[in-house]
Amino acid sequence: MRKLKIDLSDLELAFDSALDEGASYLDLDNGEVVFVTAEAWRELENLYAETEVGTETPPDLLDLAREQNLPDWQIDALHAAAQVEGGFGTRYVAVPRTDSHAGYHDMEDFIETVQDERLQSRLSQAIQGRGAFRRFRDVLAEHRREEQRWYEFRDARERQRIVEWLAQHDIEPVFEPEAERLSEPPARPRLIAEALVFVRAAGRMPGVLRIALIGSLTTDEPDPKDVDMLVTVADEADLEPLAALGRKLQGHAQSIGRGGEVFLADPQGGYLGRICPWKRCGPGFRMSCDAEHCGRRLYLHDDLSTIRLDKRLVGMPPLELWPQVVRRARVAEDVEKELVKRLCEE
Repeated sequence: MRKLKIDLSDLELAFDSALDEGASYLDLDNGEVVFVTAEAWRELENLYAETEVGTETPPDLLDLAREQNLPDWQIDALHAAAQVEGGFGTRYVAVPRTDSHAGYHDMEDFIETVQDERLQSRLSQAIQGRGAFRRFRDVLAEHRREEQRWYEFRDARERQRIVEWLAQHDIEPVFEPEAERLSEPPARPRLIAEALVFVRAAGRMPGVLRIALIGSLTTDEPDPKDVDMLVTVADEADLEPLAALGRKLQGHAQSIGRGGEVFLADPQGGYLGRICPWKRCGPGFRMSCDAEHCGRRLYLHDDLSTIRLDKRLVGMPPLELWPQVVRRARVAEDVEKELVKRLCEE
């Protein structure tokens, strides 16, 4: 069994991913985790189709990508997809996602360790039936010490699964401390570019009434953790195409270790919830789904007991981007230049 230096946080994120629009791969040479979106795979196939079959020296795929004037980040994504495809099964292996059943068993095993009999009974009742994960968290939220112990218990179980999986590939992990990680390129430009792509696409969808940018990306925060969009939708709007766009946003953000959320509001300014992160939406598809009314409106993830936006934020977001630009707060210079200005010019 050979030792390999691995970033535990990256591998945990890959194991815990809820995205159907991509997959993560472990580089067996250097221990890096590479996320490849389904869109990158499709684009790579299109580029392969454009190469001249039978020629002695077929055109370089990256040269073809540059000829199409693709942005650097998209060329990087295509390069990663090509690398994974060329070395799949030898240099790269697919990272499995933690099954929801494993997470459920973790809750069952944790409950057995709870000393308070009343709390133990409440937790046992909470995990019965649909919405078990949400109810379990709600009960634990009332008991801070036990809640902290649960997160430590869960993380230890996840690490155990990771170590066992690595052992199947004859790897003994040397987990890289956070302080030793190499500096990464700034995420802000990429997240702003993702917001621009999202607004351009979502603004053409039937039933979309307003698109706004909220969260840390509207500020000068040098290292924002996510790109958050607030979309107002008509009551009769079909949310499936918006959900597909949201998964793409989330997948691209996750590929650089960030998050991407699409929050929904109704025409009256009421908060509805988040867009569903799953490709298939409906009761019974996911044990871990914590939507309060899963399936009542397809692709609406109304986990209102977990996340709820303030009514003032929904009614007057700091930066509206579509159908018109409305600034209610100071806009960061790069957001103004690379997002607002470009939308105004279109």
